Amino acid sequence: MAIRAMIFIDGCWLYKGRQALFDKLGEKGFEVDYKRIPDIIAQSLAEISGQEVDIVRTCYYGTIPVNKIGYNPAKQKIFYDFLGEQCGYEMDITEIDFRKEPNALPDAKWVNANLASEMTYLATQSGAYDVAVLVAGDVDYVPVLRRIRRLGKRVQLVAMNPIRGHVISCKTLLSAPGCFDFPHIFMDEHAKEFRLQRDMQKRCCMNCGVEEETTWAGEEFYCAECRAKRARKTRTCDSCGKEEETTWDKDFFYCSECRANYRCANAEGDAEKKTTRPTLTPTVE
Repeated sequence: MAIRAMIFIDGCWLYKGRQALFDKLGEKGFEVDYKRIPDIIAQSLAEISGQEVDIVRTCYYGTIPVNKIGYNPAKQKIFYDFLGEQCGYEMDITEIDFRKEPNALPDAKWVNANLASEMTYLATQSGAYDVAVLVAGDVDYVPVLRRIRRLGKRVQLVAMNPIRGHVISCKTLLSAPGCFDFPHIFMDEHAKEFRLQRDMQKRCCMNCGVEEETTWAGEEFYCAECRAKRARKTRTCDSCGKEEETTWDKDFFYCSECRANYRCANAEGDAEKKTTRPTLTPTVE
C-alpha cells in the first residue's frame, strides 16, 4: 500500500532559499520548477522509505501586502495564481492590509502560524495523510512536528545545506530530537532536478497576433510591444488630483509626490506632523 503524503511548503522560506540554489549551480537565470517539486519529493521519499508514495495534496503558504503605498502586488498575484491553477497547489495566502496595519511586517511568522495550525488540524482527520512533508527551515516548527508525531503521523523534512555563506535551514531544526522519521531531503543536493528548463518557442500575441520567440510558458502571451503598452497608463491621484504615468492597477492611486510626503510624515513619528499628512483616502462621490 502506498504512503499517503501531504506536502506543506513555507513559501517565504522557499523564496529566500532560491538564492542558495542559484549559487549551488553557479549559473544565472536559475528558476525553480514548481510543477516538479511534488514529483521530486515523492521519488526521494519512496527511495528513503522503500514504499510507494502518493502525494495527496501540496499546500503552499505565503503572504501578500495589499493597500501598501508604492507596492504593486500584481506580479505576486500572478505567481500565486500560477501555483494554484497550473501546479495544482492548495494555496493559503494571508493578505496583510496596510490600511489597517500600517506598521505590519509580512515576515515568516504569518506563514508559520498558518502552516502549523493546518498541519496539526489535518493530522487529526482520519485518513488525511500518513506522512507530513515539511518544506521549510525555521526552528519554530519543532513543537508542531513533535505534536504531529504524537498524533501518530510520520514527518519528512525538506531543507537545504549551508551554501557559500547562506545558512537557509536552522541547525537546531535539522538536529531536533523526536521530530523526524526519515533522513532529510536537501534541495541543494537535487538542484539540477529542481531547476526549471525553459525552451525557446514561437508564440502569437493574444492582442495583435504578432509572432515572437519566447520562453514564457503561461497560458496568456503578449508580445514585447503590447506588454509595454499595457504596462503603463496615466492615472489621477486620489489625494491631489495630479496625473501621472503608472503601472499600478488597483482601484485607488496616489502620485509619487503624495506617497513621498506620506512616508516622510510617517517616518518622523511626530503627532503634530501626522496631521499634516496628505489625505490618502480615495474621494467618494
